[in-house]
Amino acid sequence: MIEIENITIKNRNFEIRDLSLTISTKSFHCLIGPTGCGKTTLLEAILGLRKLSKGRILLEGIDISSVPVHKRGFSYVPQDLAIFPHLTVKENIFYGIKYGKKHPKAHLYDNAIEISKQLGIYNLLDRRVAGLSGGEKQRVALTRALATGNRYILLDEPLSSLHEGMKKELWYLLKDIQNRFSATIVMVSHDLDETFFLGDYISIMLDGKIQQTGTKDEIYNNPANIKTATFLGIKNIFKLEMIKDGRFFSPDLDTEITIKNIDQTILKKEPLHFGIRSENIMIARADLKKPNQENVIECQIHRVHKKMTSYTVICKLPNKDTQIEIEVPPYAFQKLALEEKAKVEIYLLSEKIFLLSEN
Repeated sequence: MIEIENITIKNRNFEIRDLSLTISTKSFHCLIGPTGCGKTTLLEAILGLRKLSKGRILLEGIDISSVPVHKRGFSYVPQDLAIFPHLTVKENIFYGIKYGKKHPKAHLYDNAIEISKQLGIYNLLDRRVAGLSGGEKQRVALTRALATGNRYILLDEPLSSLHEGMKKELWYLLKDIQNRFSATIVMVSHDLDETFFLGDYISIMLDGKIQQTGTKDEIYNNPANIKTATFLGIKNIFKLEMIKDGRFFSPDLDTEITIKNIDQTILKKEPLHFGIRSENIMIARADLKKPNQENVIECQIHRVHKKMTSYTVICKLPNKDTQIEIEVPPYAFQKLALEEKAKVEIYLLSEKIFLLSEN
């Protein structure tokens, strides 16, 4: 377990202040946020490349805040991979063992060869790195990280330069590595799909602060605040007012709103908002008979955007600037014969609505 306790890091004009985070053993923990939010700075602080102004970092209960980088027990794969192009694959893989402190080294060398077989680069051991493909270089860097015998691996956007097909192949490889070697992996990313595929736990970092940490289900279904929801790409965020007896009214939508799952802690914070993902809104043509539904809103289709696997339908309320984004699967879009300017009714699924605070 890695425990980060109230750390402050000053980096020129940027500062991480009073940040705390716990990373569970044998978990895949993703740090995600936009460029410049501090996630690489945090990873480098865990590794020991950044000096703490305050706080401490514990590894398995031991304070390592003042321990040198090479004695902390972490393997590190930076964004540029830091592999040596003039050396062979084998020489790169053995580099960390040769200059590392772990013994017996003979066992580590044998283990490195076995790992190279498992990661599919055994046949490349005598080739120079300069001639390898991007995916092969990624495997070399990961093999070198595992070969040291360390079970804590820190990854700084290691797949960002790869094309989508190669990325997804390595997603499966990383999950396999985690399970096969009982590794604890901390990875920095800015890719939401990558993060939700790989992460057991996710921390969203914005402006030098951890906004929310949780399982992928917790993060996906219950963003903590408006900043987090906006970062996750949620467009449907509306003002909310409590009427009485657990009833709510949305001035943005000019309608009463029923909510099934109410977070009492957020309910105490004002001003109050609610959000709903675009895939959790149902749509029907206004001229079709429908069963009784909650949270029914009459509106008009303003724009339709065709994507690879769905349609994004933007609806506008009459006499309002409020827009609602709905994700519609192709079969439903075609069956309903939806088109721009058509009048429709939409239903906000009450069990999928989540409350949001401003901070």
